[in-house]
Amino acid sequence: MTSRAESSVFWPGITPAISAIRASCQQCNRAAPSNPSAPPTALMNAEYPFQCICADYFRYEGCNYLVIVDRYSNWPIVERANDGARGLIDCLRRTFVTFGIPDELSSDGGPEFTSTATRAFLKDWGVNHRLSSVAFPHSNCRAEVGVKTVKRLLMDNTNLDGSLETDLFQRAILQYRNTPDRDTKLSPAMCVFGRPIRDFIPIPPGRYKPHSTWRETLLAREEALRNRHMLSAERLSEHTKRLPQLSVGDHVRIQNQVGQNPLKWDKTGVIIEVRQFDQYVIKVDGSGRVTLRNRKFLKKYVPVYPNPPPITVDKAGITHWPTLPNHTTKEKVAYQTPPNRPTDKQASQQPQVGSPMENPPYVHVTPGHDSQEDRPQPRPADTPPTIAEPLVNPDPPTSAPANHPPPPEVPPPSTPRRSSRHVRKPKWHKDFDM
Repeated sequence: MTSRAESSVFWPGITPAISAIRASCQQCNRAAPSNPSAPPTALMNAEYPFQCICADYFRYEGCNYLVIVDRYSNWPIVERANDGARGLIDCLRRTFVTFGIPDELSSDGGPEFTSTATRAFLKDWGVNHRLSSVAFPHSNCRAEVGVKTVKRLLMDNTNLDGSLETDLFQRAILQYRNTPDRDTKLSPAMCVFGRPIRDFIPIPPGRYKPHSTWRETLLAREEALRNRHMLSAERLSEHTKRLPQLSVGDHVRIQNQVGQNPLKWDKTGVIIEVRQFDQYVIKVDGSGRVTLRNRKFLKKYVPVYPNPPPITVDKAGITHWPTLPNHTTKEKVAYQTPPNRPTDKQASQQPQVGSPMENPPYVHVTPGHDSQEDRPQPRPADTPPTIAEPLVNPDPPTSAPANHPPPPEVPPPSTPRRSSRHVRKPKWHKDFDM
């Protein structure tokens, strides 16, 4: 936008003016392009088996399953998902008792993982729970790879009801745990037990002896994975850009990842917490819901608020309040409060002839419609009472008698009566004329 404008016109401050118009355009902010992917962030490196594990739920042929994968050895654990959070806790407890308590558990923000019972269980067992961002499965990529592998093992190896208690599936997962990796040449069983486990494929005698130390296994694994990690780092670093950090209190736009309008910046919110690995806790505007999002799907913006309508005071000292768009009445009541207002008793003792009330202190402005909402409203509770004043001609003739008979009573009209007297300021307003 700036380049196009500068090629045609110029005025002082053209760049800030164009930037302000672009920042206040709601449609431009909603249809803005997506943020680039951030460079890969190094996670916690596991130093021994089952120090860091990943978990995820998946559905296959109408049945729900739970998969747990070890980051160090790639050892998979598969169970049928049942009883929600209680079933997850039972599976995690059996895994901790068998392989040891891990330092970290990585998962998505599913209801089973974020339940109060699961959080209390992990806190009691001293396990750090790392949640992945919403609609960003790349942060829990190891669990997603484990889901893909287990789905292949489930093909034609389960019963019609999806049960895992079959020889076909148990043999398949046994072979997978005993299969060496193509780069490290180490199987999950070698990493966990230090030796292969006995399966249905015969191997030469003496191959079941474990390695001398775990350090040799670790060095061999790092040496074999060096080239793979370097290639992966180069591939993941292409076309990336490090986005600026956000802080607590920043207003951000949230990009849609699911729904009818993906990749649109429809929702807004405020950052209430900053976490590791480019994760931010957002409080969504409107609903007040708290969500965890990755920096890639957040864009900082400056909220634009419209200027409030001004409050005006005319020469007569009457304050005119602006009418809000959602106000039900057509016009508002303008009140004029004089200083040192006399009481009702003092007003009744003042002479009425020769000192006419030129302008009532309360003026009710209403449109000329005969409706219930257009009639005069009752006096507010925090304002002084209205002084009753006779209808006296502001310019009485000199020959008028002193005892003038009162005018006959006239029934009230259907519409509010408008006075034809000349409006002038009362005497007690002369000390502060505006």
